[in-house]
Amino acid sequence: MNPLAKTILLIALWVPASLPAAGLRDWQAQKEPRLRIAASPYENYLLHILPTPMDFGQHLYRVRIDTLGMGPSDEVSRGHLYTLRGGFLDLAHIRRSIDFTAYVHHRLVEALESGESHIAFESIDRTTYQIDIVYPSFWSSLGEGEKARLIGEIALRGGAEASFDFSNWREILTWHGFHNVPGMPEKGSAFSYEDVVSHAVGETVALRAIRSPKPFNDAVTEELDRELASLGVVSEADYQRAMDQVAGKWWGKKTCLKRHLDIGLDDGFIEPWLVRDLFPGKQPRPRVYPGPDRDWRRVGGRDCRGMLQLSCEPHLRRREILELVLPPGQTKVIPSRDYPVLLEEVEKEVKAEFGPHATVPYP
Repeated sequence: MNPLAKTILLIALWVPASLPAAGLRDWQAQKEPRLRIAASPYENYLLHILPTPMDFGQHLYRVRIDTLGMGPSDEVSRGHLYTLRGGFLDLAHIRRSIDFTAYVHHRLVEALESGESHIAFESIDRTTYQIDIVYPSFWSSLGEGEKARLIGEIALRGGAEASFDFSNWREILTWHGFHNVPGMPEKGSAFSYEDVVSHAVGETVALRAIRSPKPFNDAVTEELDRELASLGVVSEADYQRAMDQVAGKWWGKKTCLKRHLDIGLDDGFIEPWLVRDLFPGKQPRPRVYPGPDRDWRRVGGRDCRGMLQLSCEPHLRRREILELVLPPGQTKVIPSRDYPVLLEEVEKEVKAEFGPHATVPYP
């Protein structure tokens, strides 16, 4: 993708920072994002192909009762889709990425407004996710209005970056053998061809929803419907045709044969994999998604480099996995520092196991 096209895409997808941000309410953000059950993109009992046309229902972050966050709702929380411009997508991954972005955004706003320097929360990945905040020298001299605007922009950027990096952390863990349910290994679907793109779709939807003045669930419902419509969801029959065309190429028995490792480390963009010749004579152009904006040199006119540092501190029972994912002598993984090394190693292992073309859709 040429630089001009990427610039135009960023302008089209990014919403101006001057708009008011709503996001989660305090009572919603008292709970971390709830679990939604994803499925591997190959034949298995959890795979649920969504029919079309589909009403995806009202998004539900959580309800006002002390439960797992589930309650009366018509939300379609899980299922697989194939889209003309986004390829295969997992709705559970999309919704969790949306909620993750909003949750971290809310936590960052609270922390920055009160002068806190550390945020931490747990996850089902047996990992403590952490954000350390280092306030720049100009912070104490900011006027009330400028500080409020800057907090809003930092929280949005930080929420998107944390959601994307922490979501991809699970893919790294599962590739190395981590799984939650005994007897149900997840390595076969680590970095599957719909995971990273689903995270990017969720991040994009979340940023638009948070900037909307509408209640969060309402805004997500509207923006998710809009995004999926723009990607072109195909029928259940066409989904199955897409699966059949890449059977034995992208997926096999209980495993993905190709892995989508593009998290934007090279150029900042994530490109979906599209099935060729699904509709003869037509080859839609993929919707390329920008990854999180990691350029902190100019945020609201201020240099905010080094202000936020994200880290993942795993607490795994299997020491051999810790040895594979942690840098020597370290107890935490810092995505900005360690992901390039970790992804390079994963790529080598994927190619060694599945062949030299296992990280690209074709050949």
